[in-house]
Amino acid sequence: MNHHRHTQCFASYSVVNLLRSLCRPRAAFFSAALMTLVSFSAQSASSGVSFSAIKTAQSAGSLEAMAVAGGEWTTIRKLAHTAILVKHPQGDLLYDTGIGTEVAEQMKAFNIFDQQLFKVEEHVPAIEQLSRESYSLTQLNAVVVGHMHWDHVSALEDFMGVPVWTNEAALAEARAGKPPGFVQSQFDDPNINWQFKALNSGEYMGFKLSLDVYGDGSVVLVDISGHADGHQGMFINLQDGRRYFFIGDTTWTLKGIEQNRSRPVFVQWLTGVDKDVEKNAAVIDHVHKLTQKFPDLVVVPAHDERVLETLPRYPEFSH
Repeated sequence: MNHHRHTQCFASYSVVNLLRSLCRPRAAFFSAALMTLVSFSAQSASSGVSFSAIKTAQSAGSLEAMAVAGGEWTTIRKLAHTAILVKHPQGDLLYDTGIGTEVAEQMKAFNIFDQQLFKVEEHVPAIEQLSRESYSLTQLNAVVVGHMHWDHVSALEDFMGVPVWTNEAALAEARAGKPPGFVQSQFDDPNINWQFKALNSGEYMGFKLSLDVYGDGSVVLVDISGHADGHQGMFINLQDGRRYFFIGDTTWTLKGIEQNRSRPVFVQWLTGVDKDVEKNAAVIDHVHKLTQKFPDLVVVPAHDERVLETLPRYPEFSH
């Protein structure tokens, strides 16, 4: 939450070139068609991938009308703080960290108003839940940072020794940021193993920048900047054909995608919640259109507690 005040469709390279040489005037058409085919032929590409949602806390409660334009004034939402554990034969990933062990100390950087506004309940850090199940951090290839806002990297230093994948833009914004959007103590340890991962796998699902993490189409990171600099979303394509798109804080609730709505104007005005309001609105519009074109695509906003209830919860995994 930004509070700125806060495939295997291995179509070979030669086949692609053949299509283009046979019908050059229609090269754009063939490229687009191939991209869609690659994006959604995940049955063999995603062999062995699974995921689990780790709920680390929930908010004390807020009106839905404050979370999405057109939301209900009579509905209380207790938005969730989650981390997503991705298991893969080549090594695991943790997408975001949720709320960490040092949150009480971290929130001392907030003023009294923000301490109450961002108060969390049912706090069980991801590291504790993983430890209970004897999960070894040596299984983790990396912690993937969706973006650097306080409630997404609160537990970053709970995973010391694990590489942290981010990008220059996201880290620069965070280091220059102030509470409550950013809390420097969450990422100031000089021993954090930062690794900048370029999204250099080309266009994916209409997003210009992407990274096919394992090279098999099972997990693909995409640039969804707008809410924050360097904001990264994650597609997971399961072997049985199910597809998930984790969109971070593009919207806080699924209703924002279903109705193509941003956060309320008054919330934007009070908090500066999105770094670039128009750019984030364009991302919302694109994801909205994807859900219309591919109705079986499951969109997962980072904080929507209702969507969370439909996901496999740690220690259970998708199959």
